Amino acid sequence: MANSQFSSESVTAAEDLLQEMKQRAQEAEQKGDAFLHSLMVDLVKVASPIVTKAIARKEREDLAALNAKRKSLREQARNSSN
Repeated sequence: MANSQFSSESVTAAEDLLQEMKQRAQEAEQKGDAFLHSLMVDLVKVASPIVTKAIARKEREDLAALNAKRKSLREQARNSSN
């Protein structure tokens, strides 16, 4: 999947960023910083569905690659037995 825009590294980085935003929101809440807390919550609301979709797409792409390899191996086995 070299041509995929959803590399494992990119998806992991997006997950890490989302986690960092959640942590910053929690820290802002503990400090009583209403503005920063509100900002981070809004950013999490926007980023979370994007990251979730990226994770799901990456999983689908990985499964598609496995299925393609399986198909190729089955064709090779079929051709070698003839």
